[in-house]
Amino acid sequence: MGSFAVLLLYAATVMHTPDGGLMLDRPVYVPGSDDVLSYDDGTASWICWEGSSRGVWFNSVDFLGVSASWEAFETEFWFYHHSSYPWDTASFYAEIWNGGVSGPASLLDQTSVTASHCAAVYAVYSPHVVCEDQFWVLVNTEMSAGGWPSVLGDSTAPPVVHSFCDMVPWELGDFLIRTDGWFLGGDLEASTWAGIKALFD
Repeated sequence: MGSFAVLLLYAATVMHTPDGGLMLDRPVYVPGSDDVLSYDDGTASWICWEGSSRGVWFNSVDFLGVSASWEAFETEFWFYHHSSYPWDTASFYAEIWNGGVSGPASLLDQTSVTASHCAAVYAVYSPHVVCEDQFWVLVNTEMSAGGWPSVLGDSTAPPVVHSFCDMVPWELGDFLIRTDGWFLGGDLEASTWAGIKALFD
């Protein structure tokens, strides 16, 4: 009986982290597309509700090998509503900021979005949002008292951290936050990016 209790305690410490993260009982496959920029591997293993903002820093060099601006058509977010950690609201602000790894520098767009459990939700931009070669996509949870809704993340800890909670590196993996659009300027124009995307469709 005592060893069983120790085993349960160990399982609980593995499953929940003090920084508002919880490992799912089993990974959840999340469909992806070659048409979007993302750092996640398409398999959700963690949920996170740490801090008032969670986001991903995108660097065009990681996708192109050169710097180029990004014209965002929409951003895609994946959330998980765990029954033991209920959301006080499903509403959040989807934000796009210019800025490098040191943090967001200038707000380009803030759109109110309603999260759904284990389903893609989108912020759609009309007109499109033109970002610099490095930019951020954030989930701003200031409408919540507890950091909700909780975002999904994979479990592939990257060599370079791209996911952050309140600008603190989230080193467990990458959040399932993605963006669709075109690269502009630099050595790659939108027409070239369209051709590259067509090769993978």
